Amino acid sequence: MSPRRLPPLNSLRAFEAAARHQSLSRAAEELAVTHGAISRQVAKLEEFLDAKLFERKHQQVLLTKKGAAYAGRLQSLFDQIHQATVDNFDAHPDRNLLRIAVQPTFAMRLLVPRLARFKQQFPDVKLQVDTHPFLPAPNGLEVEADVSVWLGCGPWPNMMCEHLFDEELVPVCSPSLIAGHPIRSADDLQHFLLLHAQRRPDDWKTWLEAAGASEVDPRSGLRLEYSGLVYQGAIDGLGVAMAQTTFIHDDLACGRLVKAHNKALKTGQSYFFVCPAASAAQTKVSNFATWLKAEVAQIRNGSAKTKRQDRAR
Repeated sequence: MSPRRLPPLNSLRAFEAAARHQSLSRAAEELAVTHGAISRQVAKLEEFLDAKLFERKHQQVLLTKKGAAYAGRLQSLFDQIHQATVDNFDAHPDRNLLRIAVQPTFAMRLLVPRLARFKQQFPDVKLQVDTHPFLPAPNGLEVEADVSVWLGCGPWPNMMCEHLFDEELVPVCSPSLIAGHPIRSADDLQHFLLLHAQRRPDDWKTWLEAAGASEVDPRSGLRLEYSGLVYQGAIDGLGVAMAQTTFIHDDLACGRLVKAHNKALKTGQSYFFVCPAASAAQTKVSNFATWLKAEVAQIRNGSAKTKRQDRAR
């Protein structure tokens, strides 16, 4: 029997993820590696196969005809491996495990800093937090989770949805950045570096139009990949960030950030607690939902108090 001709398995995983997402960056996030690592693994696989799998155009990757056919077969095979693993080794899943799917910024800025309080109340519940850049996932892709937090307008079919908070934008910066430089109107922001999140390219444009600014170029400034990096840049005095108010509540409360302008703009979208309707009655799910809503309510109450103080000034 001739030996199997198997490509490097890490390269196969990298290529399958990149093909499924149509993005090297999203594949890197899924596999918890760098963009460069995914690119090198795909190149290694192309060298092994002596075939081109992607057409690279600017910052986009498109599957070739052979690449698309190969990716389809690989996805089916990986699904079979997954199912075989579940069938043979997950016959008795851990009933105390709660899998939580959220966007990276929600995880970093709101959820993870508060999870210790949940563990104090429910020490027997084991937690697994998975981050996904886009929730609900595009193109009908399913995210394996017991509970999720989705950004959108809701509701969604076959899902239990509970409103958490509205998405609201406000410009923020380090207090040292604007010390001695009062901002009396939105146009005064032209003198500062604007910080943009690449996945939210229209936030500054939308806010500046709503604020009536005419002298600020919404395309100017510095682009960073994640909102979390944008917020950190603002904290470090790099520039002014367009922030989602709920995610910078703690920073405003302790003075790491201040509002560069009091204009807050609701985008029309909201964050929802979401879980499959069939799972809503599970104790671990209902306990987490109750806890998360209470934490969000505490943030919103604090934000409302801050708004009243701003109006009184």
